[in-house]
Amino acid sequence: MKRGKLLILPLLGTLILTNLFSCGVDRWPEYYPETGRDIWIDSVMRQEYLWYKDMPSPAAPDYFQEPAEFLKKAVASMDKGFSNIDSLLDEPIPSYGFDYSLYKVLDNDTAYNALISYVVPGSPAEEAGLKRGHWIMMLDGDYITKKVEPELQQGGVRTLQIGVYKEIVGEDGKTTGSVVPIGDTTISASRSLTDKPVHYFDVIPWDGKTVGYLMYNEFKAGSTADSQAYNDDLRKVFRKFQTDGVNEFVLDLRYNTGGSLDCVQLLCTMLAPADKMNQLLALLRYNDKRVESNQDLTFNPELIQSGANLNLSTVYVLTTNATRGAAEMVINCLNPYMKVILIGTQTAGEYVATEPFVHPTDRFILNLAVCNVFNVQEKSDYVNGFKPAYEYNEDSYLSTYLPFGNTNETLLSVALKTMSGVTEK
Repeated sequence: MKRGKLLILPLLGTLILTNLFSCGVDRWPEYYPETGRDIWIDSVMRQEYLWYKDMPSPAAPDYFQEPAEFLKKAVASMDKGFSNIDSLLDEPIPSYGFDYSLYKVLDNDTAYNALISYVVPGSPAEEAGLKRGHWIMMLDGDYITKKVEPELQQGGVRTLQIGVYKEIVGEDGKTTGSVVPIGDTTISASRSLTDKPVHYFDVIPWDGKTVGYLMYNEFKAGSTADSQAYNDDLRKVFRKFQTDGVNEFVLDLRYNTGGSLDCVQLLCTMLAPADKMNQLLALLRYNDKRVESNQDLTFNPELIQSGANLNLSTVYVLTTNATRGAAEMVINCLNPYMKVILIGTQTAGEYVATEPFVHPTDRFILNLAVCNVFNVQEKSDYVNGFKPAYEYNEDSYLSTYLPFGNTNETLLSVALKTMSGVTEK
């Protein structure tokens, strides 16, 4: 979970640097080019880090590492990868615009098929007709191997052989599945892409109900050009849901790895029962050096603006082990106020919020765990993630590995059937 603000800290804090002096000679100017980045990380962490008291003591030899390696040794034991180093890029790395998983080809020890799990709208992948559930069987006429796998991620124009998964019932009554080719497609060269948080939405009539479905992939408020552009997209979708009479809701967070808490506040406010407006949503609690930063978040109707509150009593949330941070905060903070029914696999268990700190001269960001996030019941006890009420691993159901919003798609199908009372745990 990332806090919305971005802080640039002074280059140095108060540090113990006695080991950088030898025989009374100041070696600081000599060593600083090699140690400065790690010293800055250490300085920021000892002021801002949620678990600064559990960090190891400063040790000058450790300051000669790459920032990411230094951070691994500097974090507290309870930091399960929550804090990390990101590159500061002017624009995203060029991509074809799809995610995938590799599956070994039968009777071939080195060859793989790539199952497409996600396609970015407006990407070369979408333009080539690729969809979630398609398989890439060949790349430029050759099998996919670990050696050539990077060519699936970026590069020039390529020819892809596309397949689909088919199940066949044999004469013996046994069902076997295999990937069969359906044709070739040409994908254009990779390029920098922007993937908006609202990936897909729909209104689905189902068994006398009107179901709103939202595939939301990141808690991000806006772009550099418009700081509220993506929140406005979300508001527009919820206005349509209200206009169309949505009375059941499926929130697809299966690939959502977090983002801004401000976006969490907006989404929860539009989902929650109407009589819960202005009540407490979450408590943010920082370390004892940052007590002044502690704050309480409420269901704030002023955030809705052009959107709409759906006044729901139940929300079905689709999850995987990639569901983390701000996405888990939604689950935790809505739980006291409404039924939150999870479908999928266990979430990641990122129960704290992080905040980005930009290095003043080098092009990297220190994403640091800075505060605990509690719900109104003062609970934040999902260190191992949330266990779904209905456990389904989408990777185990290849015949229903379908585009988002398809009512036969594994996790959405379970949600819809559960609404009708026909799904067993």
